[in-house]
Amino acid sequence: MKRFSATLTGYIDVDTDLQCDAEILMENILSDVRSKLAERGSIKDFSISVSAIEEVKGR
Repeated sequence: MKRFSATLTGYIDVDTDLQCDAEILMENILSDVRSKLAERGSIKDFSISVSAIEEVKGR
């Protein structure tokens, strides 16, 4: 059986008052994604993490 790898890129904008709230929200979202991936029998390995959180100004 062949094995394939995919690299995901993108962003998620969230509205919160504090950066720590955004960090907590992102960790919760990633936990949900990891849980869903773990339920899939054909997925052998995965690594998903937040590489940066920064304030978006001027929107």
